[in-house]
Amino acid sequence: MQNILTKLPIKFFFDNIELKEKNALYVVATPIGNLSDITIRALKILSEVDFIICEDTRVTAKLLQQYQIFDKKLIVYNDHSDESARIKVLALIQQQKKIALVSDAGTPLISDPGYKLINFLRLNNCQIVAIPGPSALTASLSISGIACDQFLFLGFLPNSTIQRQKIFKNYSRNFSWIAFESALRLMETLKLLQESIPNCKIAIAKELTKIHEQIIFGDVKQVIEYFNDNSDKVKGELVIIIEKINRNEKQYCDDELEKSIIDAIKSGKTLKDLSQELSEIYSLHKKEIYQIALNIKNNL
Repeated sequence: MQNILTKLPIKFFFDNIELKEKNALYVVATPIGNLSDITIRALKILSEVDFIICEDTRVTAKLLQQYQIFDKKLIVYNDHSDESARIKVLALIQQQKKIALVSDAGTPLISDPGYKLINFLRLNNCQIVAIPGPSALTASLSISGIACDQFLFLGFLPNSTIQRQKIFKNYSRNFSWIAFESALRLMETLKLLQESIPNCKIAIAKELTKIHEQIIFGDVKQVIEYFNDNSDKVKGELVIIIEKINRNEKQYCDDELEKSIIDAIKSGKTLKDLSQELSEIYSLHKKEIYQIALNIKNNL
């Protein structure tokens, strides 16, 4: 198959890709860093549509220029767009205009604006067509070395420190967690993570698909130490992946668990409450922690 593909000109693929859907919006994935990652189908769609909906016209115009796609009419759609913007898009589709939706990078609607537009168009009998491609979410998971058979995607973590603390406090270790974070907040977020889930294993993916692509893996303390020693590596948008715990493995230190139980008892927490909270931090069932806590309390 590979030999056949190398002998066929790009035009062959272009000629066999049709924008056959009427009353449709094409949701097109674009590269997250390496321009070579765009698909032939995406290039075909972007070349032939009449309008391209984007988050930032400057970013999209620059991207299109890289592929020698010129004179496209760009429509801004972001978190601040209201219903009038959606009505405008619907009117264009009803006029049989060909329209694509892109984000600044990656797959649209994966932690990007647009879901209200999709729902609005679908309710008005428009077809939504996926043109799949790059995504920081799947790219980071694929090279993290962390189990991703079950995971929770949090999107971009909130700006508020309190809100991030609340998220980590409610962390469930039955599945892996993945989130996007900015370089400006990375170190604070890692420290919050260490306070809430001190023994967790994490991976940080940075500069995905670029020359300096890197995955930093270890327990949260090791990762903090790495970035303290390599502060120049903290830049751009990063992906944080928190590993789920296999309940059949002993992933805790007895002394650490005992200290956590004693601190919780001294703070006035009931055995029931502390057992529930600590079961989300240590790889033990709450009933096991309750029994350990009961023995400790009787000996205090």
